[in-house]
Formats: sequence, C-alpha cells, structure tokens
Amino acid sequence: MSFTQRLKQAFLVLLRQGLWGRKEVEQTGFPLTPEEWTQIYEMSVKQTVQGIVYDGIGLLPKEQQPPRSLLVQWTIAIDQLERMNRQQNALLSVLPQLFGQEPAIPYQVLKGQGIAAFYRKPLHRLCGDIDLYFGNEEQTEKANQRIEALGAKVERGRDGESNYLLNGVLIEHHAHLIDLHYQKKELQQWEAERFQQGGRVPDPVANHLLLSTHILKHLVNEGIGLRQLCDAAMALVGLSEKTDKQELEQLSRRWHIFRWNQLLYALLVKYIGMPKEYLPFPTTVNPDKLMDEVWESGNFGHGDERFGNRPEGKWKSKWHTWKIVSNKLHLSAVYAPHETWHWLTGLIGFRIKEMLTHEQK
Repeated sequence: MSFTQRLKQAFLVLLRQGLWGRKEVEQTGFPLTPEEWTQIYEMSVKQTVQGIVYDGIGLLPKEQQPPRSLLVQWTIAIDQLERMNRQQNALLSVLPQLFGQEPAIPYQVLKGQGIAAFYRKPLHRLCGDIDLYFGNEEQTEKANQRIEALGAKVERGRDGESNYLLNGVLIEHHAHLIDLHYQKKELQQWEAERFQQGGRVPDPVANHLLLSTHILKHLVNEGIGLRQLCDAAMALVGLSEKTDKQELEQLSRRWHIFRWNQLLYALLVKYIGMPKEYLPFPTTVNPDKLMDEVWESGNFGHGDERFGNRPEGKWKSKWHTWKIVSNKLHLSAVYAPHETWHWLTGLIGFRIKEMLTHEQK
C-alpha cells in the first residue's frame, strides 16, 4: 500500500499539531483505518519524528485516534525516546568538567540537544549523536587525546573529524562548522572569528547557516528527513529575537546559498507550519519538488526505496551512489550551483586520486 496524498496530508496535520501545540481547524485526511495508522507510524519512524507526531495525536478527537494496540506500542517507543534524551543530557552536563580541566579546550555543541531546547517537548525530539565543534583541527586533536586518556577508542576521519562511544553515546568531534566546499579558506577564517566569540553553542546566525548547509549536504549526498526540517523551523522561531536577519541574508548571498535558503524556508512555511513572520527574508520559491524528495528519501536517505539496496563490490557501490546523487541534481544544481559543482569536482578528484594510489600499490 502506497503512502497516498491523503495520508501525507494527515501526517503533516499531526506533525504540525505536535510541533506547535495548536489544533488545526482543517484536519485533512481523517479518519484513518487501522492499516493507515500503521503506515503513519512507519512513516514517522522513517522520518525520525515519531515523538512529534505522537504529540499531534493528542489533539485529535478520541474517535479519530489510532487503535489502542498501536497507541500502546507508540507510547512505549516514546518512553524509550525520553530515556535516550535524558541519557544524552546527563552526558552533556559532564562535558564542561571534562574539557574545562586545565589546559581547557573550548568547544561548542552543534545541532542535537542545543536545538531540542527550542521544541515544546524537547524529550520527544529523536536524538542522534552528540556533535562537538572545537574551532580547528589542532584543538580537535587535543580533545581526541583527552578522550583517549579516559580509555575510549577514538576513530579519526577526514577533515579533522573523529568519533567515539562514551557511556554508550556516540560523540563526534568537528574541526569545522559549516558544510560548504566553496570558498573554503575564506569560510574557515569566518568560522574562526565566530568561534573566538565564545558561547556554548554557535551564535544565532552561525546556527542557521549550520543547519541549512547541513540539510543541503545531505540533500546532495544522501537524503533529508522531516526531523532536520523541523530543527531548522524551531531554530528560526526560537532564535528570532536574537538573529541579525540582515547579516543572515548577506552571508547567504556571500556563500552562494541564498536561493537554497529561500527554497528551504519556503518549505518550512508551506509544509511544516512555521508562521511567515519568522522568515528571515522574503521567499516566493515553490518548495513542492523538495518536499517530494523528503517523502522519498527520509532521514539521511535510510528510507529511500527508489534505488534498492546498495550492491556488493566497490565500483557497483560507487555507481549506486552516483545514481542517488544525480537524481537530486535538479534541485541542488539549480538552488545551490556553486556548492554542487565544487562538491562534485572534489568527489571526482578524490576518486581519481584513490584510483591512482591503488594502481601504484
């Protein structure tokens, strides 16, 4: 059974009700059959917004709510979600002491629990890993070594990124803030200046740019889900009074992501229910095609069924990746051409270097 247009409308009603805590006048798509409620639940898991949709159900008339058996299953899942969030919050409370020991290593918390604070019910936002930003690669390596001194195994990746498990929670260290490949040196200089201003989280403008470019990165590379879009909306609302909207527009133009941000913010208004007064700048872009991609791909592309499972074999796997990437070029190349071009050329250059290194070996 496909996820029909009527189910999509019903799903978004529940999502918006859960996000904003307001009963919608037109609750389009209801009532639902037990089978359709199962589909709603499965889509909420695919999009990693099961906690928000669950909250939206509470604003439905009782006769329109899910069957009791599904509601009990859903409630158990939300209880587990709350426990996961409390575990992360407990770990976050320890980090200032861990990295504050002399010599102190300054850091900022990215996305995740910092954004969850803007939600009506922060414990109902599905938590992923904990992302920490240390300003540059040298400071990131110092943080890695401090963690290793505790006995944890740190896995190092490219561009100064690393990850490890601490008390069962995945933590990632980042040397850079903004996910852009265009004008990288100039961007990193700007990041360094912002980081030096301090703060446990990035300043409002940096936070908005971080969220929008992170969504763009996953659109180009894998896929995006509704949780990431909800984060962007809640941050725009929660940080509205502190955001320098003129600076946000100027930087969006400077980094050549202005049209992308217009597309993203238009979607937040039309589908996520963000009031127009929270738009940092005007937009008349039609976000329907982007929303179609969201329905198909799901969180980080994990729910995308259009291309089948990733095949065995190195080159078959790479061709599979190319099919996914090329399918989204009608969006990324139109609304973020600079980033799309530099990301693609960088990827191709990396693959060529990989091939030459393999041949030499």
